[in-house]
Amino acid sequence: MSDGFWLFDGLEDDPYGLLPLNNLSGKVSATATKYVDRIGSYQWYLQDDEPTILIPGMPKESFFFPGGRLPQDRGVVVYDVNHFKVPQGPLDPIILAARHLSQKRKKPINFDEFDFITDSINLQKLFAFAQEAGDGLFRIDCERVGKTVLLTRVEASDLMEVGHLTYDQALKHKMTKPRSKHAGGPFFQLVAYQFGQFRILVRYEVDAGDYAAAKVGEFDKEVEQLPERKKFAENQGINFVDFGDISKAVPLQQITTYPAGGGFPFFTWAQMFFTAAEQEVVGFFKDNGDVGKPSFYALTDISRLMKPLPYAVLSKVHDALAKIRLFLVKNDPEFRCGLIWKGKPHLEIFAKKPEAQSAVSPGIKEYLATVCKDPVPDEPAA
Repeated sequence: MSDGFWLFDGLEDDPYGLLPLNNLSGKVSATATKYVDRIGSYQWYLQDDEPTILIPGMPKESFFFPGGRLPQDRGVVVYDVNHFKVPQGPLDPIILAARHLSQKRKKPINFDEFDFITDSINLQKLFAFAQEAGDGLFRIDCERVGKTVLLTRVEASDLMEVGHLTYDQALKHKMTKPRSKHAGGPFFQLVAYQFGQFRILVRYEVDAGDYAAAKVGEFDKEVEQLPERKKFAENQGINFVDFGDISKAVPLQQITTYPAGGGFPFFTWAQMFFTAAEQEVVGFFKDNGDVGKPSFYALTDISRLMKPLPYAVLSKVHDALAKIRLFLVKNDPEFRCGLIWKGKPHLEIFAKKPEAQSAVSPGIKEYLATVCKDPVPDEPAA
């Protein structure tokens, strides 16, 4: 198919059905995320050949940058490190890190309380679809364990060559540094919140933490060598190390750059909404690479710049989630599918082949099956 083989890799040839945009309600009162809770985090340790995560890890520390000339981003960046490291179970680290931390706190997590477990970028993609944001192209894979739906991020490649004018990586390099020599890898926050009728467990990558704002001093547990690497029983292919420290008082930041004079990057609104991060840091740049002093925005700040607020779009995202979940719950528990958007006013639904990659590895799926209850059948009409 001319649209790119990756969109259809592991899927059946013909669509199972469609999810039309005009079938989505814009009147559901899902306008905020509520009961937000940072339930855990982890960080990739990149020095090991085997997949190794630090739990809880710690995001890089951000520092004041007055602005200045930066080199343009070039080369190849790791676009989806979780799939790159764990292709046979990219959602495994969410389950493993959240459970490990909850056990250490003696407050075991109940995965059955979640209607969805997902990367935030999947919710941002559904937002783009619901907003009819032009020539889009994406794929989201869907499956369930019990009544909990797993949404898997699917990209064209784990590694991407920088193909447009941006200074994102340069700005991140300039205004951040690791809190520990061991903690320089990608850091992922796990956040739980209520979005309308759904309780969602979301993973997103954090660019930096504002430790100064939280009055958190230097990291005082630095060690020359990392502690012992341990194995998870459910996935022996992932190592973990108990290392790091991150207070919930530390504001978490997303960092991006945008052309000066190009208006405001409104894509940041959905990013902030679905991650529940505290700050968006934007460096506006000129064509010569001169980046101004970064500006800091909370979601409320961006909302003041974005009128009208996209409440109808949020409603459609919520309704899309409801329809996806109902579709999976009504189907065979082993049924899996991919949602494909090709810039048209509908999502195409393709069944996944049995041998296609899954959201979680067999051991994690077996574990989830012991805690995530099956949906309760509808009561017969009186």
